[in-house]
Amino acid sequence: MIELSGISKVYGIDRLVHALRRIDLKVGAGEYVALMGPSGSGKSTLMNIIGCLDRPTAGTYLLEGGTVSTMDDDQLAQVRNRMAGFVFQTFNLLARQTAERNVELPLIYRGVPGPERQRLAMEVLERVGLTEWAMHQPNQLSGGQQQRVAIARALVGRPRFLLADEPTGNLDSRSGQEVMVLFEELNREGMAVMLVTHDERIAHHAGRIIKLLDGRVVSDELNPAPLDATAELERIREQAHTAASAGAGTAAAGMADPPGMADTRGGPV
Repeated sequence: MIELSGISKVYGIDRLVHALRRIDLKVGAGEYVALMGPSGSGKSTLMNIIGCLDRPTAGTYLLEGGTVSTMDDDQLAQVRNRMAGFVFQTFNLLARQTAERNVELPLIYRGVPGPERQRLAMEVLERVGLTEWAMHQPNQLSGGQQQRVAIARALVGRPRFLLADEPTGNLDSRSGQEVMVLFEELNREGMAVMLVTHDERIAHHAGRIIKLLDGRVVSDELNPAPLDATAELERIREQAHTAASAGAGTAAAGMADPPGMADTRGGPV
């Protein structure tokens, strides 16, 4: 589905920065891929090129047989709108719009009529468990809920692949794992998923892990035993329950009388 050959990206005029150096990469339909590497390794640049948010300086990008690297701006916009779904670390929701309206946004650009937009938006909000929050604005939602709205927005156009750049980076462990459960479900249904992460544990949910350093691919390995996202979520919930129970026990013990101090209230003076 995705084929990159000799992809390079150079920024600057007087002082050149080589963000990517001759990347060769193929991603098949339905694959689940994690991109890892330190800051400045080229992960996000590579993701932006795959998602047609940026152009390579050199090399060839084929997407389902079409040559993306020679497309004009209008053609790239069509690819972004119809084939790719994007999920970002900072959510990128419109602050003054409801969750439903945020999800409708890609369909507005397609010219989908209002009633159909609303139906499709509510359909994907139900998928991510936010039906009753559809009329809330982002500042009325938790971080995890905002990220699920962003995922719904990415899915509403029924894309061929999903690109997620540090999707759990601003979330607590439980909310982050709920996002990973959604990604796992989507991948099982046949959607290709590519995510950028610094977190080794998050990366090990994927069936393939690619590591970048200084703009080059330094390893590309299959993960024979991906983590089960649902099982990981249950583990996190159990840990939280155990911690809460232990905290309640400690608080109760602190309220009890110290050893050897009998209650003499009401006794003789």
